[in-house]
Amino acid sequence: MDLQISCTEDGIKTYPLHNHKKHEIIYYLKGEGYLRTRDKNLPFSPGTIIIVPPNIDHGSVSKKEFKNICVSGEFEHLLNFTLPVVLFDNEKREGKKLAELIYENRLLNNDYLLSLCISYIHFLCQSVKIDNSINASLKKIISEISANAFDSDFDLKPLLLKSGYSEDYIRHCFKKNIGKTPTEFLTETRIKHSCHLIEIYKDTLSMGQIAEQCGFLDYVYFSKCFKKITGISPAAYRKQIL
Repeated sequence: MDLQISCTEDGIKTYPLHNHKKHEIIYYLKGEGYLRTRDKNLPFSPGTIIIVPPNIDHGSVSKKEFKNICVSGEFEHLLNFTLPVVLFDNEKREGKKLAELIYENRLLNNDYLLSLCISYIHFLCQSVKIDNSINASLKKIISEISANAFDSDFDLKPLLLKSGYSEDYIRHCFKKNIGKTPTEFLTETRIKHSCHLIEIYKDTLSMGQIAEQCGFLDYVYFSKCFKKITGISPAAYRKQIL
């Protein structure tokens, strides 16, 4: 198998658009930025892995320097992606270890190097399967939260445990993919609904009634959450509407 294995030099901040006739696997060791393509920008940070299919223009850019290990080869029989795929290394950083082993042995060009590359790809394919499963679980959690957000008795813990993953792990995945914790998402959903009710009912309903209809039994806590998310108190928000 014809392999091309490289690691960026120190001090690199941008890499121009280019393409390959083979699949390229990019593991980002350090730095934050974007992998640019003709269609969109894909964010990266340490531990991000991006698989770029053949003939797709791409190039990395960062405000500060970045470093990555690139492995390119004829992996079509193992990787059947037609668009770039973004993955994330696991907590043990097994992807990083494999990428570094491949780079350290890049000059050998023997069966050992080939077996490392195949192990790397199988690791990535397993990550894709896990990622798809997690995405399905996250969508279900979001749907359940949206449907039950205004029930003051709604409890996130049983919902997260039903995902099939440990509570800490699914919370971590939720935060990484959605940008906020499940609790933050629930609270924000409730506050957005309270803004909607204030706009509709104005001063017809008391703030206590609006808080209850949005799942808050404690008005002080509701007011605190409202101000944290909107920047002003519920009363001030209603005054603006009026």
